[in-house]
Amino acid sequence: MKPIFTVLLFIFSVVNSNSQTLKEEYKECALQKYNSRDFQESIAYFTKIIEISPNDSTAYNDRGLTKELLRDYAGAIEDYTKEIAIDTLNADSYFFRGMAKNKLADYKGAILDYKKVVELEYGNADAHYFMGLAKFEIKVIGGAILDFDDAIKIRDTHNNAYFSRGFAKEQLNDFKGALEDYNAAIQIEATVADYFLKRGNLKIKMGSKKSGALDLHKHKELLLSNKD
Repeated sequence: MKPIFTVLLFIFSVVNSNSQTLKEEYKECALQKYNSRDFQESIAYFTKIIEISPNDSTAYNDRGLTKELLRDYAGAIEDYTKEIAIDTLNADSYFFRGMAKNKLADYKGAILDYKKVVELEYGNADAHYFMGLAKFEIKVIGGAILDFDDAIKIRDTHNNAYFSRGFAKEQLNDFKGALEDYNAAIQIEATVADYFLKRGNLKIKMGSKKSGALDLHKHKELLLSNKD
């Protein structure tokens, strides 16, 4: 029996080695197709990898990301879900799935995924930020502001969190708080046209017409410069 076992072990090792070699070849082809923006072919190669190794969580992730580039968000969600079933503690998988759900306007589903990211990686400022955006979409304004607060506490240079918090505060008629947040966003990043548009309109609403007009003029300048 021992020689037979040895032969079987040898055959298994050869087959496994060949599979690994083929996987590496498919992975290289998938990346080449991805870099040349032939996303359909890239997906086909990732599928071949999965056929060889059904528990390769990275292949599901990569295929999901590539599907998103083709706006196949439902297909991407399926891949992220399969990836999560294999690796339940990978925060990135929940984050990417949340982003894909957000693009399909499944905001409640996205919030659940962002919450999972926060459970696994509380210091992920973007997870707090995007959870806030999703809550804002379903009119949970107070909850959104709290999420933006957390994002800013983690990363005090998160200009988009300041801007989004300002816009949320404006919906609650907290104009002073909104203006402070718009100011903070612009202080961090002064090349985003929308920041000046929102601040300019708010200033006019608050009675500072001249200052508001300057912001609106800056908004137009940035729009023109971004076209160049």
